[in-house]
Amino acid sequence: MSGKTPKVVIVGAGSAGLMLADGIADRADVTIVEGGIDPGSPAPRQLLYDYIFPAGLDWGYRSTKGVPLLRGKVVGGSSSVNSSAGVRGQQWDFDPWGEGWTWADCLPALRANETDLQFGDADHHGDSGPIVMTRLKPGPIDDAFTAACLAAGHPEAPDHNAPGALGIGPWPTNRVDEGRWGTLAGVMPGLRGRVTLLAETTAHRVVITDGRARGVEVTEAGESGTRVLPADVVVLSAGAFGTPELLIASGVDLPGVGEHLQDHPWVMLNALADPDLIAERPVSGSLLRCGLGGDPREEIQVFPFSAHLYDTSRPVGEVSFAVGLMAPRSRGSLRVTPDGTAIDLGHLAEEIDRRSLAEGVRIAADLLDRVAATGVVTIPDNPWWRGDDLEQQVVARAETYNHPVGTARLGDDDDPTAVVDRRLRVRGVDGLMVADASVMPAITRANTNLATMMIGRRAADLIEL
Repeated sequence: MSGKTPKVVIVGAGSAGLMLADGIADRADVTIVEGGIDPGSPAPRQLLYDYIFPAGLDWGYRSTKGVPLLRGKVVGGSSSVNSSAGVRGQQWDFDPWGEGWTWADCLPALRANETDLQFGDADHHGDSGPIVMTRLKPGPIDDAFTAACLAAGHPEAPDHNAPGALGIGPWPTNRVDEGRWGTLAGVMPGLRGRVTLLAETTAHRVVITDGRARGVEVTEAGESGTRVLPADVVVLSAGAFGTPELLIASGVDLPGVGEHLQDHPWVMLNALADPDLIAERPVSGSLLRCGLGGDPREEIQVFPFSAHLYDTSRPVGEVSFAVGLMAPRSRGSLRVTPDGTAIDLGHLAEEIDRRSLAEGVRIAADLLDRVAATGVVTIPDNPWWRGDDLEQQVVARAETYNHPVGTARLGDDDDPTAVVDRRLRVRGVDGLMVADASVMPAITRANTNLATMMIGRRAADLIEL
């Protein structure tokens, strides 16, 4: 494309899309299409400090079981409305992704994206990126939970983003002054004036002629008709639900589109505590990561947090001990039907997942008993986790951790289920890429936001301009 400034249209101003835009804004004419609002810079207080999902900022997805699947419809995407859980994943998460996506390949982008306030001088961390990482002062419940974990033989883990870290330690979290620091707060201010942002604009399809992406058909805010934004390169960064919807709407008929959906299922062990103790650190306090049966690859998370913080219908004195299954085998799917988008999360479809989550609950229940023995929390009478058929109980109670990935997965040329190649190019369509969580070949054993930001940063290196 020598001789002219290439035009790039990015669909989705979320965790990956804004990182990609930041990486190419000085060498391309970049337009970002975002269906949600632009709250402006600096980010408003509500999107920094509130935990109740903001009304009107959800894409409205539902699973085939009718469960809400919250996705942020706002600049910054879900990083503007999530809990700012900042765990990257393990090196053994990335190495199986293969050539170009191993831990060694991904680490430079992970480092470039962050400023780690405690460990920025370590080789595996960054100290000058736009996403500020920190660890917050624990509260009394975190202290009791940490003591219980140590007494049970779990090691200390002061930095959960150190390679191979497992054990009990503070949550890494992307926050500034305890406020949520996603791509809206951390990246968008530096993009203003460098890119064109079309907020509240609906992307209908990628216009493809003669095997090449030519632009994106959109309806802009306040308009009733459509127009085509011309582009030399189109990048879909609309997320694990939005990206396959757009591929299907654009006539991209590849067998892997919408398949291989993965998500972390989790369950809650709820106890009671003094509301004042909960309030001292209601979220992002302590985190246990451990491997079932001594195998670090069979990872679970266990951590306490305030249920009331996210759902005001819950008692203010309720504390949830969450158990997340971080290495699920089960797969779901996304289908576009005449009746709408059908999303089957596939939670616990595989027997090994049911056994593993039940075992994780047993571990958490033992820790909760230890915490209760100190008097910090009270376990309710006849808790569900002490019932007869624990596997049946976890199947009935499993919820989404809201980490969908894999619906346009990357892979080798001989993999018929791979939607994009190792440079994130959509197979069979020139000038079309995907850069978001949908390209993950397998879910990370971690909250997926930092890995998604990394994919956006890597895409800036891989895009051909």
